[in-house]
Amino acid sequence: MFQGFHAGARSRAAGLLSLVLAAGLLSACGSDEAPSSPATQTPSSRLVVDTGTAAPAQGGTLTLKATLLGADGLEVKGAKFAWSSSNEAVAVIVSASDQAPAAASMMQPVGTYASVRMLAPGEVDIVATATLPDGSQATSTTHLAVQAPAAKTYALTLSPSTLTVNYGAAPQVVTAVVQRSDGVDGAADLTDWSWAVDNATFAAAPAADSHSAQVATTGTLADTGKLTACATTPAGDRLCANAALARPLVALPSIAFSAPSLSVKPGRTGTVTATLTDGPGADLAGRATLAWSIQQSGTAASIVGMPTSTSVTIGLDAAQVDAYVATLTLTATYPDGRTNSSTLPLTSTGAWTRLPDAPIANPSVVSLAIDGTRVWRLTADGSQPARLERFGALDAAPREPATALPAAARGVWLAADTDPANSAVVVQLGADGAGVPFGSFDAELVGPLTSFSLMDCAQYTASSTAGRAFVKASVGTGIVSTGWCANSWIWWWQQVGGDAYFSYFDGSPVLDARPLPAGGGLAVQADGSRSFVWADGDGISWGAVAPINLGLGAVQGNAVNENAPLYGYASGSGIVVNAGPGIPYAPVAAAVPPLTKLSAVPHFVVGLAASSLAVLDTDSNTPTTLALPGNGTATDFVSAAAANGKLRIAARLADGSVWVYDQP
Repeated sequence: MFQGFHAGARSRAAGLLSLVLAAGLLSACGSDEAPSSPATQTPSSRLVVDTGTAAPAQGGTLTLKATLLGADGLEVKGAKFAWSSSNEAVAVIVSASDQAPAAASMMQPVGTYASVRMLAPGEVDIVATATLPDGSQATSTTHLAVQAPAAKTYALTLSPSTLTVNYGAAPQVVTAVVQRSDGVDGAADLTDWSWAVDNATFAAAPAADSHSAQVATTGTLADTGKLTACATTPAGDRLCANAALARPLVALPSIAFSAPSLSVKPGRTGTVTATLTDGPGADLAGRATLAWSIQQSGTAASIVGMPTSTSVTIGLDAAQVDAYVATLTLTATYPDGRTNSSTLPLTSTGAWTRLPDAPIANPSVVSLAIDGTRVWRLTADGSQPARLERFGALDAAPREPATALPAAARGVWLAADTDPANSAVVVQLGADGAGVPFGSFDAELVGPLTSFSLMDCAQYTASSTAGRAFVKASVGTGIVSTGWCANSWIWWWQQVGGDAYFSYFDGSPVLDARPLPAGGGLAVQADGSRSFVWADGDGISWGAVAPINLGLGAVQGNAVNENAPLYGYASGSGIVVNAGPGIPYAPVAAAVPPLTKLSAVPHFVVGLAASSLAVLDTDSNTPTTLALPGNGTATDFVSAAAANGKLRIAARLADGSVWVYDQP
């Protein structure tokens, strides 16, 4: 049946249950069946038009079917059907066919089926005419009341309707879903889109077509909000839809330090770095304002650099020579007003620091080497592999080489280079004798062992080798060594892989010798003589200008030629210096206790006494006495100058402990 006109037409003739007569259409729904004239219609024939059940509305298409029935109620075959419209402004016949529309292959205005398109609201008659082969005709009129199209309605929702927005995470997409009453997506029909949030810590960024938006958040505290999207329908109605927003609390970044504690020696500085670790997707660490502080009794420790960055440098007063304990705190403040902090111990051992005990419980051999930042210790007991350790920053674990050393290892030396990164550590791998075995590592003990052989006194004299020294050759290539014989004036220098060059200058025993980076060496003898050997093996000796009897001698550690200062210890005269060839020795520190070992490094001469160290600052010729830790007794020491010109000493005490002194 049709909406918009009175009723669908069906025949009222008795026995015609399934057919709708034109007369029925006329009387029931505005359609009529015109009686056939005697000249044009077979009286016993009836033309019936089936309108189906579709509603005639503007913009729609209606299919009509014509059927010619005989007096017996059966369909009359062979009729041709024509169609016309009484008002083509309201409805037009767009096609007709003898086949149902789904199977039709021809579009002609003649046929059993007619397609009628409704163009505008109004009244219209669709006339069907049936023509039989004998020329007789029957007609039927279907009256249509075409209605205006039903107004479309729209429903707006957001997908998803609830969402969790995490701070620092990628924005989430919310899409507007528009359902039109005819089942079609109606998003394109709507205009004047707007997107808004009711909480300023959330933000919505609409897409170019306004049909979706990206939602992000700038807040870090737990919070909620509402996202609203609105648009206008073609009828002018304003539609809106909401989505619920939620933000979980952003956990504060954890704070960790580059070391479990920071230890600083008097007059020195130490640096520690903090790492702030965010949760997934958050960047609070990068937005934090950082502040370092020290909790202490007194004012010995102070912040001297980078107080608002993730690194801080702490300095300790040079006068704080005793052990000191404080606490270092880093506090992070975030834009949302929250703060968190972490602390680590800040300590000072004083000027002396004890190295960890040797891995070998009772070593019979303990040998030390030192430079401006590192200390190397070799320990051996002759029955198990020797242990070589490198100690760097305070509180850092010692490092050992990957290569195991033989139990017969006897000593360690530093072959220093002007660039500490090129320095090498030399280890004597076996006993003195012809072809003494040696090996070298890089100064960090991370490279492999390189083995080589050097000569000693056994080849030329019955005495043993009294001492050795090493230096890295110029531009960091090769190692140059010296050695001297006990109670003998024989000494030599030798480059690794090359021949040894001897000095046979008669006279007093050699007390100390030093290889030179460019080749050759310089030695001091007990009578004060200065001996020099060039890289080509030629040599010269300068006797002391004034008679002197040295018990100890030392060549300055940075000697590069025959003019380097020589230092000695003479009983009754204290520490003396010879500034160069042909210059007499001059006293520089007379009031020193009896010494058993002398060492000369840039800026300092150090002598070992019974229970202290005598230190001479050679820049000012100022002597001082350095007490050993715990008033202990030292059995050996090595010394070096740090890059800042301060003195460093590693001393072995009689109890077997090894202590490192860093001058405040």
